[in-house]
Amino acid sequence: MRSGFSAGFLIILFALLGSGPACADASVVTSAVEWQAGQTVFLAGRDFTIDRKIDGSLTATGETISVTNNANIKGDVWIAARRVAVEGKIGGELAIRAQDALINGEVKGDVSFYGVHLAFGPDARIGGDVHYYAALPAEIDEGAKISGSMKSNVLRDQSERHMQPRAERGWHRGWAAPGYRLSWPGAVFFGILAGIVALVSPRSSARIGDAAATQPLMSFAIGFLWLVGTPILAVVAAFTIIGLPLAFIVIMLWPLGILAGLVASILALGEIFTHRIGERYDNTARLLIGIILATLLLWIGISLPAFGPLVWLGAVTLGIGAIGLASRAKISGV
Repeated sequence: MRSGFSAGFLIILFALLGSGPACADASVVTSAVEWQAGQTVFLAGRDFTIDRKIDGSLTATGETISVTNNANIKGDVWIAARRVAVEGKIGGELAIRAQDALINGEVKGDVSFYGVHLAFGPDARIGGDVHYYAALPAEIDEGAKISGSMKSNVLRDQSERHMQPRAERGWHRGWAAPGYRLSWPGAVFFGILAGIVALVSPRSSARIGDAAATQPLMSFAIGFLWLVGTPILAVVAAFTIIGLPLAFIVIMLWPLGILAGLVASILALGEIFTHRIGERYDNTARLLIGIILATLLLWIGISLPAFGPLVWLGAVTLGIGAIGLASRAKISGV
């Protein structure tokens, strides 16, 4: 399959060169810029629909992208967007990077997904394997058929969701909202990442902790601005050919920034606990104990029924802002 980096490189190349014919057929693609290189079609816009035959591969980015049941794409498909719906036929492999995605069509090859929520409708026919990283378990209709294996990496354990009537689930009534709970395997994963960062780069960990402790309001402000502003920036940039590379990069990095914010929050809390443990243990032991306590506290906070979403939002915004302030301090030599 064409990797995201290869697709991004081609986007940059053709955006800078401005080569390839633009599409003016509004009945085929609505509100999108189109150009073609060889057998690969590139599309970018805000909200648009694809409902035609494409003999080669497709790379698309936008806010909301719909591939209707009239679409027939013979090659691989790579889509980066906030919301994606695929109901047509895809002759190759399908890669989606999005917040929410619904697959209710035929895919001959493998399917990969990175995002929050993935759903397979009753008409989904997958000829290969499915591999996804998501905050929620994938929803699979009883009528969907997946010939290959299903490999998942889920951060949120939402077994109670599968006990709800199917008519009440997200993809039947609209796009699902992001989940904010954190399963204990997910908490362990973030704790391990934080521990690795703290051991490999203790100075960076200390800077993040100092930024969160000494400038909490500024950290929250920067983090909130990043969370809200980057999706808007991606949508605005997608309207210009020169801004397409930036849109791709932002869409790819936005979920990674959320993960980094959670790790940074653990580092910041870990630094506080480390300084309070005392001198009974050596530095490494105190550091690891602080990370463990911080991970446990964050997991409990996010798991609270009423306040979990607020804790999640606070941890992400504080962590992202602390990373920004720590980076600025490092550049300034502080």
